[in-house]
Amino acid sequence: MDENKDISLKRRILDASQELIVDGGYQNLSLRKIARKIGVSATSIYLHFDNKDHLIHTLMEKSIDKLNRQLMERAREIENPVSRLEALARTYIEFALENPREYQIIYLVSSDAMTRYPKEKFREARRGYEVLTRTIEEGVQSGLMEEDNPRLASYSFWAQLHGVMSVVLSRRLDNRIDRDEFIEQSLEQIVDGFHIRTAAVR
Repeated sequence: MDENKDISLKRRILDASQELIVDGGYQNLSLRKIARKIGVSATSIYLHFDNKDHLIHTLMEKSIDKLNRQLMERAREIENPVSRLEALARTYIEFALENPREYQIIYLVSSDAMTRYPKEKFREARRGYEVLTRTIEEGVQSGLMEEDNPRLASYSFWAQLHGVMSVVLSRRLDNRIDRDEFIEQSLEQIVDGFHIRTAAVR
């Protein structure tokens, strides 16, 4: 198979899979459905992926890597850990809004039937989370924050952001509330709440 066509087919498989699993869920996804959507035989998919779970894990890895790269690039731009904390939160939200399907692949795809995400890949998957943890640790070391457990604090911070974006992307936000205003106010409350709780100097 021509190398360019091979790469193109793999990309088409991943794009179609991403759309189908977000719209229909894990249980409704099949390699036959993916094949029909892009006009190839199911056998062609096995040239790139061992099975459905291998395909989904690849999607997760691709999306996680994209988010992590954006977070790490943003973190490198800001020296002050207090300012960096808010910038990371905004980068996270921007990623979710600009890449809703990829975001949902990372966080919202789950099934008891799906093979667990490979342990060896969890270290890579946690890189973005570690960036936030290191930011809080730097804030503590520089006297800008007071936090006994930076890892726990970063997880709590991330969970609050995820809660906001889950409401938005699942379209559960009250239609009387402006989406952008909701996101901005929620972000401010999360960041300010963290600053107050940790006695951050702004």
